[in-house]
Amino acid sequence: MFSSWIPSANPHHHRFPPPQIFTNALLSNQDITALIRDTEPHERALFSVPPPPPPPTQIAPEPKPSSSRRQTVFNVTSGEVAPASGPNGRAPRRNTAVAAVLGAELHSQVRKTENGRGEVDVEVLLKGAEKLNAVYPVQGVPERIRELRSRYAQLRESVRRHEEKVQKQTRELERLNRGDEFESGGEENQGENEEPSVMEITDEDLRREEREIRELERKKRALEERVSGMERDLGGLLR
Repeated sequence: MFSSWIPSANPHHHRFPPPQIFTNALLSNQDITALIRDTEPHERALFSVPPPPPPPTQIAPEPKPSSSRRQTVFNVTSGEVAPASGPNGRAPRRNTAVAAVLGAELHSQVRKTENGRGEVDVEVLLKGAEKLNAVYPVQGVPERIRELRSRYAQLRESVRRHEEKVQKQTRELERLNRGDEFESGGEENQGENEEPSVMEITDEDLRREEREIRELERKKRALEERVSGMERDLGGLLR
């Protein structure tokens, strides 16, 4: 009977259950310090609020005891946590993560560009998009930014050339409108070997110059509309 039990005691004849979810945690001691790490920039941006606004010049009334709870502000750049000095616990503003990633100066420039309070700077929008994409990478965005920067440079150069051409045509038209007012009677007494410079101006010449100026102005407006379209696209990307 004992000899018949020995083959059944072979471990190859028995199936043991696999380790459960907490088996390794119970059998081994993990070093908890190995699990501690610094937060990434995008993680700090998700749980952060901008610093509170500067206090007003006038003396504010003392806060009520019910609203004297301490508020916490996370400094994204240095990773520090400090109590806020504001009397009221206001909700965080919109685009908090975007403001934290861009920084105060660049975010202020982007906001001015979006609100139309200053001159639209496409390069500022492109820099903001690059900085955001470095923290929150999106596939295809770097190629799109390079394409927009190259396109903006081409449009800016084209606008400059057309403006110079419009100015040149305008000066030429003004000179044609003045006619031969610079010619005087003394020019008729010049030497025989000097040929007088006489330019015949017709109505057809004037109409042709005006048509060219109108065409150049139309092209300039079209280029400006394309630049405005690029600025709207970049503004939507940063929102």
